[in-house]
Amino acid sequence: MQKSLPAWAFGVLGMVGAALVGSMILNWVDLGGDFTVRGYQLALDGSRWFLLVPLAGILLVAASATRSAHTRLAAIFAGIVVAGYVMFGLTKGILTGGLDLWLMLGGAGAMLAGAGNRTWLRAAGGAAVLAGFFAPWADLSLAGVLWEGDVPGLAFKSLWLIPVAGVAGLLSAGGNGAKLSAGAGITVYGAFVLVVGKVALAVFGLGAWVALAASSVALVIGVLARGSESAAASKQLSA
Repeated sequence: MQKSLPAWAFGVLGMVGAALVGSMILNWVDLGGDFTVRGYQLALDGSRWFLLVPLAGILLVAASATRSAHTRLAAIFAGIVVAGYVMFGLTKGILTGGLDLWLMLGGAGAMLAGAGNRTWLRAAGGAAVLAGFFAPWADLSLAGVLWEGDVPGLAFKSLWLIPVAGVAGLLSAGGNGAKLSAGAGITVYGAFVLVVGKVALAVFGLGAWVALAASSVALVIGVLARGSESAAASKQLSA
């Protein structure tokens, strides 16, 4: 396993591990400077999960410095600790969301899937997006929140593009609307990504972003990086 990583990966992973450790002294929560919390404070105040971040960094530094056979495993562990946890949190948030959120996200996916020749998927996707946005069965729909006008910033106002995308999905079913359907689906996802990104930027501090970036790099290298010996072995098998 050791030699399956390319030589450059050990140096990069060493820096990644150091970044994970160093991120703990930086602010992980930063509400405009009015309220800040450093990574080690989060760990000591009861969020014991955060202790895995410096632990993963130390293991990665040690493994890469010694070119251990377990460096790839250490990189994947470091990736799961932060990047994997964030993805789990987002997925959990979606799964625990209401029917309206499921309809909007699922409808966007249907419009993307129907960008080929499945016009019925385009129509169904557009209808689902509109139903989820207006959600007449809900006490407070996304349309109701936006209609109240108490949504600051351009990112949140971009959510008004969701019903426009839903109508576009319906219209795309009436002929050669593959590009329109794909654009509508991307628009729905893009609007949500803008809002999530806006909230993340407003809440998370530099330490959280450093840890997330370092963890993502570790995960990519751990999963995808291949050394020359692996390539040589592949050539021998193909021969």
